[in-house]
Amino acid sequence: MSFLRFVWKLFVMAGVFGVGYVIGREHSFEEEEQWNRDEKNSGSECKKETEGASEVDFEFEDEEAVSVSLVGSFNDWSKSANPMKKEDGIWKCTLNLLPGKYEYQFVVNDTDWKADPKTDTVKNKYEGVNSVIEIK
Repeated sequence: MSFLRFVWKLFVMAGVFGVGYVIGREHSFEEEEQWNRDEKNSGSECKKETEGASEVDFEFEDEEAVSVSLVGSFNDWSKSANPMKKEDGIWKCTLNLLPGKYEYQFVVNDTDWKADPKTDTVKNKYEGVNSVIEIK
């Protein structure tokens, strides 16, 4: 009887751990590594001077949002690199970007990833879409 009780406890613990693990994982390990790559060393300013770069304004409208961050291939998808500031009800951030093609999204309230409704999009490897901007 004691052995069955032990097996049952192991089964329940494994089930609880498994369900908790699956629910707790919002994104894959690979995606999380990409987001965190430079997050510790990134700055908190939207606008940074870069020689030969163009000034690009990003705007996102969401009246309900408490926070919005701009993430993309230009900052290694770091949620802390470019927090946006709310001005007159619109979240704004200006970046200096070198010529090239960039993919990006807005992270609302640190959890909801949203494409820019004002730009073209491309499919990403996570079955979603990223916004695209090309700087010439």
